Amino acid sequence: MRLDRLHIQNFRCYEDATFDFQPGFNLVVGVNGSGKTSLLQAVAASFEDFMATMAVYSGSLNENDARFVIDNYSGRIRFERQYPIVIEANGDVFGDRSWLKIKLRVDEAAYPDSALVSAVMESATGLSQSKNIDLPLLAFYRSNRRWSTTNVSAEFSATQKLSRLDGYKNWHDSASDAQDFESWIIGKTLEQLQSVHRSSSIMSIFDDELNWINDALKCALPDSTGIYYDLPLRSILVNIEGKDPTPFNDLSDGQRGLIALISDIARRMCILNPHMGKDVLKNTSGVVIIDELDIHLHPAWQRNIVPALKQAFPKVQFIAASHSPQIIGSLQPEEVIILHNGDPSHPRVTYGLDSSSVLEEVMGVTQREPEIEKLLSELFSTLEDNDLKKAKAQLKALKLRAPDLPEFAGAEALIRRKEILGK
Repeated sequence: MRLDRLHIQNFRCYEDATFDFQPGFNLVVGVNGSGKTSLLQAVAASFEDFMATMAVYSGSLNENDARFVIDNYSGRIRFERQYPIVIEANGDVFGDRSWLKIKLRVDEAAYPDSALVSAVMESATGLSQSKNIDLPLLAFYRSNRRWSTTNVSAEFSATQKLSRLDGYKNWHDSASDAQDFESWIIGKTLEQLQSVHRSSSIMSIFDDELNWINDALKCALPDSTGIYYDLPLRSILVNIEGKDPTPFNDLSDGQRGLIALISDIARRMCILNPHMGKDVLKNTSGVVIIDELDIHLHPAWQRNIVPALKQAFPKVQFIAASHSPQIIGSLQPEEVIILHNGDPSHPRVTYGLDSSSVLEEVMGVTQREPEIEKLLSELFSTLEDNDLKKAKAQLKALKLRAPDLPEFAGAEALIRRKEILGK
């Protein structure tokens, strides 16, 4: 599964727009209100017919997805939704290279793409006949993800019987219910214990899905040695080198979010493609959509999150949104989509830039507070005019506002030099 191009009309804030995507990582950047989340929602909507054909609930286009305009008739205001909503996609879904989704009116269902439905139906038929068909991953992680566990019991988890299609459950809001994530971790821990008991060897757990997930976690958290369920404590624990095992819910929001994101992507892959064995994380393709990729993450983790996701899941296409200069600086220019008034473009340079340069060159934000920048400019203008008394007063006032600016050393040296030359 892959999305190469998306053309949308009358979808949320977009009247008519086209976006091209890289097969690997795509980061959408823009000011608040520029349409980042709406674009991610359009990407998800383009795959709704695929999910519906696989008998997985996916929602559908509704009135709130229609672009909203205000018409003024000589002072008489009317609020109108614009139709048709058109979502046209190019890429690859089971060999189908292009597909279309149209909603003509508010009271009509969206028209599915017949070619896409046929391609998916053929694969679904093979799945029902127990063929080893590779299923692509599709998941949308929204910005409101919290990932708190829900105290699922070991008894409940031990009775769960998974279908391969359970890897798509809640795909359109993949972090909305942590119960499935928690239950799967518990179930896999119980399977490990049973395997050790049967074989009388601890080595039996190393070729195991939970162990593969823990290997993926090390891509993002090298000090992590595993996530597992502790039976005596009745809690999911995370092992981090140099620390005691920590209950999952006691981790920081950033730690919990990063561990849960990677674990959930890997969990879904394991459910979808059990026939792939130990290579499932490296061989499963798909599309993962992530809003606010940097949410709760320390800047050092923000810098590492993209390389970690690429390493752990090399065949997945990621389409994400973020404001983080650290994340932007870890990507090539063609992997960054800047939105300005709904129009996409790529920056001239991104990879390897420090965060201050990303802020100024890519995001159009000054490196420091504009007021301080203005006061510094006034100070050096005064020095150019050789008004040393005024310059000293300005420097003193600036130090009260911002005591440790690096420019102060240069200003003081210039004042001393001018005083010597003036004697």
